[in-house]
Amino acid sequence: MSRHESKFIQDIIKDVLNKLDPKYINVSTHVVGIDPLVHTISDFISTATDDVRLVGIHGMPGIGKTTIAKVVFNQLCYGFEGSCFLSNINETSEQSNGLVLLQKQLLHDILKQNPANINNVDRGMVLIKERLCHKRVLVVVDDVTHQYQLNALVGDGSWFGPGSRVIITSEDERLLLKVNRKCHVKELKRDASLQLFSWHAFRETKPAKDYVEVSNDVVDYCGGLPLALEVLGSCLSGKNKSRWKCIIDKLRKIPNHDIQEKLRISFDKLDDHKLQNTFLDLASFFIGRNKEYVAKVLEARCGYNPEDDLGTLSERSLINVNASGNISMHNLLRDMGREIIHKESPNNPGKRSRVWQCEDAWNVLSKQMVITKCIHKCSFIFLFKLLAYNYFVTLLNFVGFLGNGSGRGFSAGCQSIRKEFIKHRIIYKDEMLEVTPNQWSTSIWALQTAF
Repeated sequence: MSRHESKFIQDIIKDVLNKLDPKYINVSTHVVGIDPLVHTISDFISTATDDVRLVGIHGMPGIGKTTIAKVVFNQLCYGFEGSCFLSNINETSEQSNGLVLLQKQLLHDILKQNPANINNVDRGMVLIKERLCHKRVLVVVDDVTHQYQLNALVGDGSWFGPGSRVIITSEDERLLLKVNRKCHVKELKRDASLQLFSWHAFRETKPAKDYVEVSNDVVDYCGGLPLALEVLGSCLSGKNKSRWKCIIDKLRKIPNHDIQEKLRISFDKLDDHKLQNTFLDLASFFIGRNKEYVAKVLEARCGYNPEDDLGTLSERSLINVNASGNISMHNLLRDMGREIIHKESPNNPGKRSRVWQCEDAWNVLSKQMVITKCIHKCSFIFLFKLLAYNYFVTLLNFVGFLGNGSGRGFSAGCQSIRKEFIKHRIIYKDEMLEVTPNQWSTSIWALQTAF
């Protein structure tokens, strides 16, 4: 047997073994509404070129980034010399020698052999470059949260052979600056949302006849987030209609624990305490408000320009800022933020860092909890409770200034607050003015006078 024939046979054996080796990643049986984005990514990746291409998939937590990456991987993995799907990068990298374990998995999955001993991340980087630089590979790195994770696993893409493809999923758009194509995963449209929910609740593509109305209520609550549609669909499956209504009513007051815990991870990833505070302020008071106005109020409270904080929250898919500069946030992210605040003191609103519900606001004010803390501690955080636009207008609505309500017997005290705020130009009639830092102290005096 000639050397050429021997190599030819070895190539055949390697190819057969590669095909016999199960590469497919498990994907949920019922995947809905992602075909257009999957086709876009697959077409870009499968184009025959010798350059190394990197694709970034980003979006809010629970939106389906990993599912899309899995579907694309399963469609294309057999078209490469080797492939590897590295899942849960952030969770694994936090373990002892977590990045080394991921480097070993990458080499093993592609080379089909145990890699040489890797003692540290730097050694792993060298081995990946040496062993894979001539191989055409498909690599997925899922749930990346820090640049050092990318540096340790895929570098800038040049570690791999010509024609290789790398897919990165992340909530943080900043980590995708060097990719060749970015894909933003958005909420499912209503029809797709109802279909996905129905698969999990009824094992059908549409709701049972008697459950159409309550199913639509759940779909509205989920706001096109696949995570929530799947969790609530499974939770409600097999329950009668009266229990459905009880659960839906409860959701409006107490968010679902499983959904909240998974969304909470994105909040915990905000490693800056000030950034977390900015997110909680937005969730409590400023949804729908213009970014410039919000920046002024937060600067007066925090003592620094929050422009970078707002930009970071946007890049991490926790808020959106539209073309007009107005801030929005998914309702379930808002609920997650407010639940964090609620847990600070479940039974005593006066001990929470923020108050936004009208009844809680009145209870705090009527018992002078906030006033006492402002006077004795000179705390801007409690003062901020009183002057944030959404909070104050909610309070005025509650006591009957802006609506037709009777005020439930509280109008006299709040009328005094209103008059003092108008006198010191904190509000004009019933509209909040642009509050300057010097006006914060005025509000304390106004509240003291009113009570």
